[in-house]
Amino acid sequence: MAGKRGIVLAAAGILLVAALVLAYYSLFVWPHDARVVDPAPSGLPPGSIVYEGGYVVMPASEANLTPEQMAQADTGGADRAVSFWELPLWIQLYALPGLIVGVIAAAAAGVFVVRRSRKIDNANKLGAYTYITDNPGCTAPEVARGRGLNIGTARYHIQRLQNEGRIVLQKIGKYTRIFVNSHTYNDREKLIASHLRSDSSRKILGAIMDTPGISNQKLSDMLGMEKSLVFRYMQKLLDDGIVTCEWEGKNKLYYISQGAKEPLIRLMPRNYQCPGLMKE
Repeated sequence: MAGKRGIVLAAAGILLVAALVLAYYSLFVWPHDARVVDPAPSGLPPGSIVYEGGYVVMPASEANLTPEQMAQADTGGADRAVSFWELPLWIQLYALPGLIVGVIAAAAAGVFVVRRSRKIDNANKLGAYTYITDNPGCTAPEVARGRGLNIGTARYHIQRLQNEGRIVLQKIGKYTRIFVNSHTYNDREKLIASHLRSDSSRKILGAIMDTPGISNQKLSDMLGMEKSLVFRYMQKLLDDGIVTCEWEGKNKLYYISQGAKEPLIRLMPRNYQCPGLMKE
């Protein structure tokens, strides 16, 4: 607000000074045209102009000039182009208001463009940060899709947020995961969050929470997934200590690890919420 007020006051001051200078030169410096006598007296060549006081301006031609005057007349047009700075001072000052207005308009347009660009830039950065906060363990492409940004813009804002210390990037498995600053989540919670970013892992974890002691075959039937695919995801969850298993005859029965239930409940995004995660 203060910046806008300063620009307005500066513009008003410049215009006031320009108006005073123009008034001074208009009254005391600039030549004033004499009044034209209208109509011009008869007997003068066409195009002649007569001013008060008897001053006559007429077109140069052999009809109204002596041979000596014609010899001195220059009818070849302008000798050369004259730059603005070679014009008389009063002409330069006459053009000053337009120049000032143009400069002020250009400066105001530049300020507007810069502020609008900065506003959009900050909005995109805030949007990226909000998405990361709501989706711990997300990746740069997920941020881009979630916020409607191209991947280059998303990576740019992720880098800015990382430089500001507001987020941390960590390589987990094949992906670089993004979390709000490094003091928010411990390593186990980051690992759990990364599994929750997978639809298949999330469904499997929800099913185990709903039905502790479920077998691989029952998971396959319940979720409509190939048994081999369920087995592959279960192996990752077992390796990372999020799920445990017990043998019952030839079948493995799966349970959520004791220390993983609370982080699962806390880190499960609302739109991914599994009913079983809310059970004790």
